[in-house]
Amino acid sequence: MITIGDMVLSRGAGDQAFSVSLPVLRLEAGQVVAVTGPSGCGKSTLVEGLGLILTPRSLGQYELLGQDITDLVRAPDAARDTQLAHLRSQHLGFVPQTGGVLPYLTAGQNILLQARIQGQSTQPPWFTDAIVRLGIEALLERYPRELSVGQRQRVSFLRAVAHRPAILLADEPTAALDPHHAASLFEVMLEIAREANIAMVVVSHEWDLIDSFALTRLQARSVSPSQMEFVTT
Repeated sequence: MITIGDMVLSRGAGDQAFSVSLPVLRLEAGQVVAVTGPSGCGKSTLVEGLGLILTPRSLGQYELLGQDITDLVRAPDAARDTQLAHLRSQHLGFVPQTGGVLPYLTAGQNILLQARIQGQSTQPPWFTDAIVRLGIEALLERYPRELSVGQRQRVSFLRAVAHRPAILLADEPTAALDPHHAASLFEVMLEIAREANIAMVVVSHEWDLIDSFALTRLQARSVSPSQMEFVTT
């Protein structure tokens, strides 16, 4: 589904320069990988690279759904930016730490927005079931300001998977929740992603939660004071 090799991402300049490297990542449909490491190690930077948002400083390989898009990702120009935006919209889903919903749309409108953009007028049974399992079937007519933090995160997650992307990128989606609600949401997210054959990369600092689900890790390790590397453990 996705294969990435020798990706290097950079932030800052001069004395503030910092780089993140990913030697290799292979993800299959329904597989879940957790990105872990201390604060400031570049987890969010890595997600931006995986999500075709941040242009790599160097890249050996990026294959998505059997298509080699290495050259497209490596050096985008204005025309290629449009192509990357199309790939993100069609094949990727994003769940931020907070937010991820539009305040002027109801929960139901938010959830279906991306799917509507993709021209999907009906939802499969697994998605209808997901709404029930996440406990938000009674909240679909409410606006985000009327929802709790946990409820908004559930809406954000469903919005990200409604168009059934190939890959879901979730940047600490449970960070704002208490341990009980974090574990509950995390479990349902994993179940839905696996059942819908959506590969998932989730950033988390909650190691106990990750270990409880026996997830493969992309663990950060220091290569030098200004470089971190993420390796599979």
